[in-house]
Amino acid sequence: MNFCAVRLSLIVVTTLGLAWGSVNAADYNYPYRDPYLATITTAVMNAEGHIPGAKRQAIHVPVLPDRNQLPTLEGRGDLSVALYRQSRPAPLIFILSGIGSSPYFGAATYFAGLFHEKGFHVLVLPSPMSWNFALAASRSGAPGYVPEDARDLYAAMQKTLEVLKTRHGLRITRVDFMGVSLGALEGAYLSVLDAKEGKIGIGRYLLANPPVDLPYAVKKLDDMDALGEKFGRAKAGAIMLKALAIAQPFTEERREHPDFGKLVKGFSVFSTEELQFLIAEYLQTVLPELVYVTDVIQEQRAPATKKQARKRIRDAKSVTFMDYSEKNGLPVWRVETSEPQADLDSFMRQGSLAPILDELRGNPRVYVIHNADDFLVERKSLDELKEAMGDRMVVYPYGGHLGNLWYSETRNHVLGLFGTPP
Repeated sequence: MNFCAVRLSLIVVTTLGLAWGSVNAADYNYPYRDPYLATITTAVMNAEGHIPGAKRQAIHVPVLPDRNQLPTLEGRGDLSVALYRQSRPAPLIFILSGIGSSPYFGAATYFAGLFHEKGFHVLVLPSPMSWNFALAASRSGAPGYVPEDARDLYAAMQKTLEVLKTRHGLRITRVDFMGVSLGALEGAYLSVLDAKEGKIGIGRYLLANPPVDLPYAVKKLDDMDALGEKFGRAKAGAIMLKALAIAQPFTEERREHPDFGKLVKGFSVFSTEELQFLIAEYLQTVLPELVYVTDVIQEQRAPATKKQARKRIRDAKSVTFMDYSEKNGLPVWRVETSEPQADLDSFMRQGSLAPILDELRGNPRVYVIHNADDFLVERKSLDELKEAMGDRMVVYPYGGHLGNLWYSETRNHVLGLFGTPP
């Protein structure tokens, strides 16, 4: 057997021989047992966005016509994605992050560096729940209904591939996908679309910590955010300032591997309720700009001055995920789906994993990693997903929501699933 054949066989063994399935707590040495402290560590997973040795290109993809002409948003109507390319033909992996991240910082950027180092082209997409995706790629202009967001995402990915090949000369040998949090839920629906239509031909999917039951996850986040009212404005503000002072030195560092232990020690001074409030507040920072863009798209008008526009964005700072879904999303989703009597709960349930479990069960290209202590998922729902996915799902005992993605055992599972490009 020649060298290339030996190497290829090792790749196959490495990829397919992973220990998929539930991980015994005694065998998993992840250091943090508090799921909220574990989740906080995601805030500094390459929060600065710098990747040593990898040059990032900001690519602007025209997806929908006329979105560049909306008042106060002129010239911003292209989808902004981050590309890390190889100088030779290579597989391309799309990475879709969850709420609160972006193509230019956060967990997606962290894995972009790792995959690029392994020899992949990497393309990081914006979350559908971001103002840029709402403006540039969401046909309704009101993202949040997952089945339609996935269809918009699928169209945007096709446009992006076309731009990469024709304008940037990218030579792609195959296409893979990694979704994180809400990006994992959207990736699940994406897998159903591509299995039926085959317009991209995605080879393998990894879904990390998808919210299984969307109404449960949204209510949990809103309950966590409502703790701010319990604390009062002064105390809530003080908690946020204190957290910012602890986190800021980490977010400004250009370090490939942050000192997570030092970060956790700093945040351990907060109570459980304070940590819950901080996590929810961080995630909801995306909503004011999203609400503003959604309003402009629906109304086809905007405040006359930039000062008035900024005021409208500030006024939207108290908006919760449920508020956005009820006031901005629901009226649009009813029209888009021709279901005028449908309520918010039914739309959210239609966008959970339950309606597509059979498709996921029957698709050997889809893999899932999750954590038993993820507070955005009920244990019953997690068990149902595990039953459907079988040995294509690994459940870790600890890590909260995404808080163990950087941990060596979890990270190696992620990287090993996609192999090493020959």
